[in-house]
Amino acid sequence: MATLKSLQRAQIFEIRDSIIRIAHPDIRYNTQTGLAAPISAGGTTMSVLDNNGFADDDWFLVGNPGDQTTEECDVNGAVTRGGTVTITNTLKFDHEVNAPVIRIAERKITIYGAATDGGALTAIKDTAGAISIEWNKQWTEYALLTTDTAYNYYVVKYYNGVTEGAASEYILAAGLTSSMAGTLIQEALDITNTEIDENLTREKLLKWLDDGQSKISAFAYQDSRSGGLIQVDWDFELIDDESSLTASVNQTELAISGLTVTPKYVESAKAVVDLRFGNTPLNKIEIDEIDDSFKDTASTTVSVEASAGDDTLTVASNVLFGDSGTIYVGEDTVTYTGKDGTTGFTGIPVAGTGSITDTRAVGVLVWQGISPGLPTKYAAYNNKIFFNAPVGADYENYPIKLRYLKKLTALTRLGSVTDVPFTYAFKFYVASKIEAFRKNMDESAMHMGEFEKIVMNQALQNRPPSTDETVYHNSNWNI
Repeated sequence: MATLKSLQRAQIFEIRDSIIRIAHPDIRYNTQTGLAAPISAGGTTMSVLDNNGFADDDWFLVGNPGDQTTEECDVNGAVTRGGTVTITNTLKFDHEVNAPVIRIAERKITIYGAATDGGALTAIKDTAGAISIEWNKQWTEYALLTTDTAYNYYVVKYYNGVTEGAASEYILAAGLTSSMAGTLIQEALDITNTEIDENLTREKLLKWLDDGQSKISAFAYQDSRSGGLIQVDWDFELIDDESSLTASVNQTELAISGLTVTPKYVESAKAVVDLRFGNTPLNKIEIDEIDDSFKDTASTTVSVEASAGDDTLTVASNVLFGDSGTIYVGEDTVTYTGKDGTTGFTGIPVAGTGSITDTRAVGVLVWQGISPGLPTKYAAYNNKIFFNAPVGADYENYPIKLRYLKKLTALTRLGSVTDVPFTYAFKFYVASKIEAFRKNMDESAMHMGEFEKIVMNQALQNRPPSTDETVYHNSNWNI
């Protein structure tokens, strides 16, 4: 069997009345061809349009998922490029010319239970008893038996006979919650009286659902008083991060790319609401004021590791430093009496006041003209946080606590959870997309109108974060 990429992550889309329903893996991009001639049940020679990409022991489907006669089979023997594939005699149905032939990796499903969300998994159906994917249906289901242990949460994995894929989300025994993507999609299907099929796929519905969330996050409306377009920053987009960023000695800036959750705006000045250095709130200023704080200073970095007692120090550049004076090197306050070329400091005491007291590695920051200490102000600019003073040694490893606007997590899976509290809006957005897909444009417009009305009403009740500036953005919404 040819080597395939890792198995997909399985998804539970419904638990109801002890029935666990699992979505099929996404096989839209798998290697596929079509039958060049009919094949009968039990046949062993399959004529295809092109056998390229198929190999001995590969598994494949004949037919589309959801069709009653769709079934799986495997390649039985080496494949020579052309239009013929030798297969096992396991086909149970006749298949007509042009029926799709799709290579698959995922073939079975294992099922687990857990006492807590994210807790240890106990097998209900392990690899030895894995259930087969029911390709002839729109999903695979497993009915929990009276002999099966009941759990608070259930998890599933795909299995190919050798390897298991990643675990699904932990789903409550009572089913998907009201804020999960699978629930929101089902609500849209219900109000449009629609079912998933080979054209209206779960993947397509998930894409529409995520688009709806993006529309909410980017929502803007015309202010009747000012005439300006107001970008809504939602209260549910606020996040407090107290652990992602920490302070380093002599540091004056840090990248917000280190945050655990991605900010809503690329420009950090729009995203950051407030900042505390440890427990000390810092005042927010503009980046040009930060520049003013450092206008009479010089900075560089150690370029050759220094040791305790060294009487010289080599740095990246000394050209902006005084001919003699005091510099701050890591945790040391160092004095020197001269410079050597464009990179050296000389005349450093070998002990006592002004000496290098410990190893200072390559890259350690060096400052002159400003004393490290506790910053009192900050600026957010160009995806970075800038302080008005280098961080002193007494404040090393202090947490940088940020409150900022986060980018909402994409809804890419049926178990994905939205942070949007007014979840009832989503069904109308997805319903609008479904009706447009079905060419029912009046119904589509009606549902979109409901969605926009809900979002607008919520925007008027929203209590935006208190920031130093009001931000206006363009939008393609006209409401």
